[in-house]
Amino acid sequence: MNIVIIGATPMGAVLAKYMVEEGHDVHVVDPDQEAIAQLLTHLDVRALQGSMQDPAILDEVHIHAADLVLVVTHSDTNNIVTALGLHSLAPRARVAILVRDEQFTANAHIWNSAQLEQVVQLTPEQNAIHLVMELLEIPLAFEVASFLEGRIHIAGFLLHEDSPLIGKKLCDLDKSQENRTLVVAVDRHNKTIIPTGDFVFAVRDRLYIPLLAGRKLSDAFEFMGLEQSLLLKQKTHYLIGGGGCMALQLASQLEAEGLRVTLIEKDRQRGVALVDRLSKTRVLHGDVTDPVLLQEMIDPTTTYIALTGNQEINFMSSVLVRRLGAKRAITLFDNEGYIAISAFMGVDAAIHPKFTTIGQVMTLLRPQEVLEAQLMLGGKLEAQLVKVGPDSPLVGKPLRLVGLPKGVVVAARQREGQLVLPDGTTVFHSGDQVLLISDRQDKVRRKMRQLTFMER
Repeated sequence: MNIVIIGATPMGAVLAKYMVEEGHDVHVVDPDQEAIAQLLTHLDVRALQGSMQDPAILDEVHIHAADLVLVVTHSDTNNIVTALGLHSLAPRARVAILVRDEQFTANAHIWNSAQLEQVVQLTPEQNAIHLVMELLEIPLAFEVASFLEGRIHIAGFLLHEDSPLIGKKLCDLDKSQENRTLVVAVDRHNKTIIPTGDFVFAVRDRLYIPLLAGRKLSDAFEFMGLEQSLLLKQKTHYLIGGGGCMALQLASQLEAEGLRVTLIEKDRQRGVALVDRLSKTRVLHGDVTDPVLLQEMIDPTTTYIALTGNQEINFMSSVLVRRLGAKRAITLFDNEGYIAISAFMGVDAAIHPKFTTIGQVMTLLRPQEVLEAQLMLGGKLEAQLVKVGPDSPLVGKPLRLVGLPKGVVVAARQREGQLVLPDGTTVFHSGDQVLLISDRQDKVRRKMRQLTFMER
């Protein structure tokens, strides 16, 4: 694919990185010479200083032949105006633009216009808030990916010393259909594993498990030996660190569910504005790294969600609240270094807005019809919901005879609204929707292309 990224922003840089890994030709355009120079130091892309209004730049990036254009500058207004211009400049391209402000994302009049009705909105903050809400619904999960409007979740759980799985082989576990639990991936010592039958579970393995609507979460908890009492609806106190747009949106949603919420904001003027916008949330003026203030707020029922605009403060405050006795800490950051060490520092779950955006873009990259996609495990694990085509090797034979590429597993199947966890006897039909989990190693991605799914 010929991909043009407009904006050498942090979002543009991370998207360029993953597009290059996918083997695409990538052009990045930005008027900021310093941003372009920094991008060229660590990415094999064609990065050009200039404006998309310059005909020479348009020719240089072959805009008329572009397959995908991603507009990710810092300005929502600029992104929308640029997308309007692309309607005629890049007639064959799919277009996706970064939009953060709710005044634009919620304005149907903008997106119903002929020039923008096919444009995909990239909304990392809204995606992140959605994932926070999903995490709050699944106790002890450190990561969640949601598909089919929440009918399928892939959730990550940590194995403790007292788990009945420790020392057992995957092939030796009970496979009764009534309450069967499927393990689709494991993170062990920062290594991604797609387990086969001879895989042996160990302490502190991080398991990724499909959770399907209509199946009891208690079955998965029993399978892993997790505390069943945590599934009961207990009186939880939600403490939000930071008072930005994401914090306001989350507090509003928690309020609407009748939950007890406290929000801490450092800027007094912003705090006053939050009081006017929130009817039931307790808004406090203070610093989320102040142990004296936090000590007053925290008890064993507290779930802390760190949503300040500073990743370091989010990380430090989350570690602090857990040491002060909070039940759970959920943290917002995209720094891959923090992702790797967060679990060892007491952070229970992390939300990564950039990765949710990459998942949105991945649905536009494949020649087959990818309905939904998400990256997990710091970008090392890929989940994609696809529609099975008539020529797929999955069709008409038991899964055990398909010969899926190593590093790929089918996590769920939907047919006519019915969800199942597949096993070796499951047979697939053309038109089925299947959720595939795969290691993002290059050799695995190449083998994935051998599977034939529904073309766009």
